[in-house]
Order: sequence, then structure tokens, then C-alpha cells
Amino acid sequence: MPVRMMQRNNLVNGFIEVNDEVTEKALAQAKAEIGDAAWKQGHSPETEQVIRAALKAQGARYETELSGQLTGVSLAETQANGAKFQKLRVTLENGEDKTILSADLGSEYAQRLIAKLDRATQEHAGQMVTIGGFAEPVEKNGRSFTNHVATLKDAQKQEIQAAPGHFERAKEAIDKAQEPLRQSGMGENREILNQVARAAREQYFASVVTDLAGRLKEQGVTQTQRLPRLEGHQKDEQGTWRSVGVYADQQGKPRGVLVVENKEQGLKERHSVAFQERTSKSGIPMLAASVAREDGSKLYVNVLPHENRSTGEKFLSASFGERDPAGTFRQIEGQGGGLKPNEAMIQTGDKDRTVQLVHDKLGVDVLAKHREKGQELVQGVER
Repeated sequence: MPVRMMQRNNLVNGFIEVNDEVTEKALAQAKAEIGDAAWKQGHSPETEQVIRAALKAQGARYETELSGQLTGVSLAETQANGAKFQKLRVTLENGEDKTILSADLGSEYAQRLIAKLDRATQEHAGQMVTIGGFAEPVEKNGRSFTNHVATLKDAQKQEIQAAPGHFERAKEAIDKAQEPLRQSGMGENREILNQVARAAREQYFASVVTDLAGRLKEQGVTQTQRLPRLEGHQKDEQGTWRSVGVYADQQGKPRGVLVVENKEQGLKERHSVAFQERTSKSGIPMLAASVAREDGSKLYVNVLPHENRSTGEKFLSASFGERDPAGTFRQIEGQGGGLKPNEAMIQTGDKDRTVQLVHDKLGVDVLAKHREKGQELVQGVER
């Protein structure tokens, strides 16, 4: 998967994909098995084991480390159930691959990571780093807690130490914000004091992230730009990912990028393709492309429109197939395959050529779901 957005999940004690249907299904299955009460208690070795097993059973990916060249640190704002949340975003790049880590700015994990990123953006900007973390059980006043510790290593796998003073300055910001409450006689209201503390701490680390983003820019470190496109990913039983990015060129013709990847097997293919307008056997319009390999085999990808019979929602998905050198064809089965607009397409909106193309040729408004739900969508495959 050339581009993905991952988030830290404390229960998993690792990183999972953002807004991934298979991942959400696995989490729901694990929650039902664990029970709501144990789920709300947070991380435990037993909970971690159950959730990771559910993710594996569903074919959803989770990772304990994320690696790549450090090319971006930024803030983002998301919405859910009418509330707004600030996110830390860290961009790591590996050639054509890009991983974006998203973490709640108010979380212990994000704030610990920011302190390390302060040093990393000074000494390792644009260089290979590895982000990880672990759950640390602690006892305090007879009660058990879990600290979620961020790790950040350089290209030699040496831990990058946190820049000093951040948590002390955050404490100063909290004291300053709480002082008016104490003077007004509300110093005994712990709930309000805690709310003010969380807001002040988050505001402090937001200002640090803004400084780090500016530092990278001053050093000439920038992210690879992505152009508007639709992208979809499918994973088969052998763990091989097939990804497709679809876009309209300047003449309005459908083109794309087809990627086949299995890191464990050392497999990586990347092909530029030109789609043809076709009609399926059932009379449905679609986009079809194929790639001839050197060994005489062929790889196929089709983009087809669908309609949810319950909701009437129209959407696109990609299907993949292969034909071996002897001419035998097989349909590739796997999880995923739904096409989504990348961030650049969302920002461009209805005037984007690809949005217009799939609406006119396939009858699907690919931005409809985003308009309705304001979902956070992941950037797509690079052209």
C-alpha cells in the first residue's frame, strides 16, 4: 500500500489503519468478546491478545513500528459526533510509499512523541526514523495504571531522546490557566480544573507542533506532493496487497497506477495503466485495464459501480485478476477494494476531473459520503 494513514491504538498496543472497514469489524468483534466493562478499563495484556487475534482473523493489519524518512510534522482537526479534535500528524516516506501517523494531540502518547520529535526535527530531519511505543504498567497509591510510552529511533536504531523542558513548560501553562479559577474560589472543583489542565496542555503542545512544522520547512524538508485521485487496496489470503489509483489526465482520459506488493516475499510491482471504457456481462459500465508481464502472464483490474440495496448509496470498487503464461485466468479474492478519494481530491472538490469522469461514465458521486459524514480519508497512490 503506497499510502496509508495509521493511528496509535492503546488497546492494541500498536498502530492500526484509520477508517478501515475490516479493522473496524475486527475491533467490534473483539469488543463483543471482551465485554464493554473490560474494554473501558483500557489496556491489559489479555485485552491486547484478544484484539490482535481478531485483527489477524479478519485480515486487518496492525503494526508495532512505523519507519520512513521524517518529512512532515503537522496539526489537523477532525470532527466526530459534533465535537472537534486536534491531531498530531507525522509523515514518513519510503520512496513511493508514504505513512501518515495520526494521534490525538491530547493523548499521553502524542505528547511524549512530540518531545522526541523536537530533537528529531533538529538532528534527523528528512532522515530515516522509526516510531514505536509500548504499554508500561505502573502502581501509584495502591492503584494500577498504564503509561503509553512513545519511542523514536534513528537510522541506526538508537533511541532519540526527548528534548528537555516540555512537560515543565506545559505545567507552567496549566498553572497560569488555572490561577483565575483558584482566585475566584473555584479551586476545589476538580472536574473544572482538570478540564482546564487538559486544554492548556493540549494548547501548549499544539504550539510546539506548529514550531516543528516551521523548522522542517526552513530546512527545506517537504512532503512528496500527491495529486487528486481515487485509490483502493485489496489484500489476499497470502498477504499480498493489490492497490490501484485512478485519475483523469489533462484530456479527461482515465489513467492509473497499479501496485502489487508483499513485503515478506520481497514482491513489489508498479505499473502505469490506461483504462478503457467497457460494459460488464450484466450491462454495467466499468473501467478496465491490464498489464502484460515479462514472463507472459497478465494482471487485470476493473473499476465498477455498485449500489447498496438498503441505503441506495452508490460506490466504486476495484476487482483484480491474473492470467498465467499458459492462459489460465483466476479471479483474485481478497478483503477491501473499495475506492476512496484522496485528500487532494477532497480539497479540489467537484471541479476535479476525476470526480467528473466517474460521475459521467459510471454514475457515482465519489464525494457524496465525504460531504455527508465529514469522514477523514486517506491520501491515495502517487502517480
